[in-house]
Amino acid sequence: MSVKMQKIFLREMQNLDAAGLLRTETAVNQTDSMEVKFSGHKNFLNFLGNDVLGWNSNDIVREAAKSAFSTYYTGTTSSRITIGTLDIVKTLEDKLAKFLGLEDCIVFSSSYLANMGLFEPLTSKRDAILIDEMSNPGLLDGIRLSSANVITYKHKDYEDLEYQLKCSKNYRFRIIVTDGVFNTDGSLASLEQIEKLKDDYDAITIIDDSFATGILGEHGKGTFNHLNLTSKPTLLTGTFAHALGNVNGGFVCGDKDLINWLRHTSRSYILSEPISPINAAIVLKVIEILESDESVLEKLNSNSNYLKDEIINKKWPLKKNDVPYIYINVGSTLKAQKMVEQLFEKNILVSALCYPNTPVGESLLRINLTAKHTREQMDQLISVISVALTRLK
Repeated sequence: MSVKMQKIFLREMQNLDAAGLLRTETAVNQTDSMEVKFSGHKNFLNFLGNDVLGWNSNDIVREAAKSAFSTYYTGTTSSRITIGTLDIVKTLEDKLAKFLGLEDCIVFSSSYLANMGLFEPLTSKRDAILIDEMSNPGLLDGIRLSSANVITYKHKDYEDLEYQLKCSKNYRFRIIVTDGVFNTDGSLASLEQIEKLKDDYDAITIIDDSFATGILGEHGKGTFNHLNLTSKPTLLTGTFAHALGNVNGGFVCGDKDLINWLRHTSRSYILSEPISPINAAIVLKVIEILESDESVLEKLNSNSNYLKDEIINKKWPLKKNDVPYIYINVGSTLKAQKMVEQLFEKNILVSALCYPNTPVGESLLRINLTAKHTREQMDQLISVISVALTRLK
């Protein structure tokens, strides 16, 4: 490394450290009881994880993983375009498309790679992409690889979106892009309005439903099902890392002709190994469980309603939403950081969202609730937050 480069990045890291923004990655051991253990520390209550429905400790899912290992071992053989399309991965694609009520599906190694490989093959400089300003970074990174003209519309402002559609009528394709559920506050996009604008202006819609698939709607079929919409997006992206198994992998479902085009042109698909057969088996088993038994979703909703009611009773400024991700407005960035630190001292793990992910002075304490959390654990969380808020007044 050049001395100049070394000095520049060392200084930048020192600046991050001084601002309290330097991250450390600490090895942990996880348990079946929503606790994790740091090396040299006792157990911490985990309100950070993405295993929303508790599949990691589900015996049926574990048996499916063991069976897949016995049949396929660990390998994926090769890339998908040679001999890497194992039958279980193809079965997963067919099953997922049917589960979501869409024509076809293509599975990627991660949801990030799905978004990275989506926009460049579909667009050129003759096209326009209209994206909600608060969409997730994976969508934004994927769009940066395309040569399309990028138009940002105001967050959930569909009058602004329509105005931008009117102003972009001379482009070949116009693609409306948004999250179904926004990670920044758990709010839902108005997909009914977006789909109407798609039809009115002959546009295309690409919806990232990562934070809804497996959680919202009948049997966890996502935001469109949750909103009782009969219309479908042109393409829908999502992840297996949350409610569909808590394993690596992502997908794009939708129009079969566009999916087939992605198989031939998406570099993150062509140049990456497919997901492991073990992960494919886990997701297949999760979908099978969700289709036949909604008890785990009922438990998740019961936990969510209980904790939200407790927060409302405390008169804390709760961000109301339809998802189990719980957000409390705590004010400044410094206060949010102090809250996280104080909860950590009491062996509870939560996260904070601060500017620029939120408006200045509206930092959020974020709680990732799951179906596996107990009433006792939620009560403990409320008690510790109450003490921390009192201290920080």
